[in-house]
Amino acid sequence: MKNKRKVSIGILSVFAAIALLTLTSMTMEKKETNAYLEITLDIKTENRGAAAGVYLKYKEPFLQQIVGATSKELLIRAEDVQVLHGFASEDEAKAYLTTALFENDVVRELKPFLASNPEIRIYSVFKNK
Repeated sequence: MKNKRKVSIGILSVFAAIALLTLTSMTMEKKETNAYLEITLDIKTENRGAAAGVYLKYKEPFLQQIVGATSKELLIRAEDVQVLHGFASEDEAKAYLTTALFENDVVRELKPFLASNPEIRIYSVFKNK
């Protein structure tokens, strides 16, 4: 009898978690990406693991705290590393560059790994309407 009760409570907990996740995903506002901030970083191969750690550390705070943030991706190739940030608007992409998260945290932690100054570009997404 005790085992049946434990199984029932376990199954109930799983269903409650699924219901909560479903409700959360249904009520979360999905923002459309209308602009991209591309930051190209010259980072030596031996420092890329540590730099990726900085990316991982600040990805969720970026998505949760930065106004207009829609996505953040780390792109790696032999020549360099790029961080591609999605935003709802070009103005929000520009504004991110002046936030405390970017200036005080991300830049400070990446600085020791940079072989040269980063290249920063902002793009608008073409909409054929």
